[in-house]
Amino acid sequence: MNNNKVLEKKDWEYYLFEEENNIKLSVPIPKPTPGFDIIYTLDEYEKENYLRKGIIALKDRIEDMNVNFSNYEMNSWR
Repeated sequence: MNNNKVLEKKDWEYYLFEEENNIKLSVPIPKPTPGFDIIYTLDEYEKENYLRKGIIALKDRIEDMNVNFSNYEMNSWR
């Protein structure tokens, strides 16, 4: 996420950033140890919905990422 444009964030809840014309959602989770950033690239529908409605449009996605984190890309904090 270092070289990417941060669009929106709520520390320790979610981060939205733009990377090569894609919008990615990152959700930090402390468990399993050592903690992970769960990453998801929004599809076109989600991207357009987010741009129209804001973060509320991604509420269900964020909840799913917290519960079903193993279904997503996981970057370890180590």
